[in-house]
Amino acid sequence: MAGVVETTHTFANNEVITSTLMNNIIDQTLFTSDALSGGTLALTAGKLKVATSGITSNEMGVDAVTANAIASGVITNVKISATAAISLSKLASEALPVGITVATANILDANVTTAKILDANVTAPKLSGAQTGTAPVYGVRAWANFDATANADLAGTFSRSGTTVTITVTGHGLIAGNLVFIDFTVGTGTVAPDGLYQVATVTDANIFTVTSVASATGTGTVTLLRKEIKSSGNISCVSAAAPSPVIPPSTSDSPADGYYVANFSVALPNANFSVLGTCSEAKAFATTSGNDILSGSPYNAQCARILTINTSSTAIDAECNSVAIIG
Repeated sequence: MAGVVETTHTFANNEVITSTLMNNIIDQTLFTSDALSGGTLALTAGKLKVATSGITSNEMGVDAVTANAIASGVITNVKISATAAISLSKLASEALPVGITVATANILDANVTTAKILDANVTAPKLSGAQTGTAPVYGVRAWANFDATANADLAGTFSRSGTTVTITVTGHGLIAGNLVFIDFTVGTGTVAPDGLYQVATVTDANIFTVTSVASATGTGTVTLLRKEIKSSGNISCVSAAAPSPVIPPSTSDSPADGYYVANFSVALPNANFSVLGTCSEAKAFATTSGNDILSGSPYNAQCARILTINTSSTAIDAECNSVAIIG
């Protein structure tokens, strides 16, 4: 009966089996065709090898092929199913090779997130609708609807040392560069002048600093004078202001109707933006008094100055104000 191996030595009758003969038998043993099962393996001069085209999907385990086992640049369009969706989580962080294209239908909607799009990579031709050409695309970077007749003031404390005034107000929402109208009340020492200040530094969500013109020491309480925001995007607060304020003030100012500052939660790329807006002195159309105007201009990349006026060019304390920052 044939076996799975054969040897090149045939024992004669009464031949003595020695260790040398046994070692030679083992060393000279060759596989026979009976050692093969299926088409995965083949014989070459009694030695086993992987048969040509012998490994199929049946011999490969699930998830057995790893990225390191695939040569770079060998996956082409014909190897990707035309109907199979490709999850972006399955792709490497590098861009696909030029030779590979992925149809829109094969990209899962849920996997196309903002984080997958490089900054500044969305251009005009990629927007839907009638947008054409290569001109830059601009949009609203901040907006708010606020009621200038309703206050949303915040109270806190201050500590003055030299020209640095440290303000503690819970949840102030400010960033460095914002403008804030501060009403000081002295407790001890010397109070800083009331007026519009630029935020110098922000320690945390409750503490920030401003710079005073004069050097002094003192403590006390403060009120951040703000207007009520009904809804907004990237505008943390609308501060009261004064006409033609000096920042920081050298003498106390009082906030004036019609003058405000819109403070951004996140700074714009630069201060070269435009301010658009409308305002009305009352919510009901029947009680409006003429066509009111909201105007504005950049102060810096962190805030914009706002002015509301009526047709007689008088600053007004309007109830319904909508402002948008374009840039």
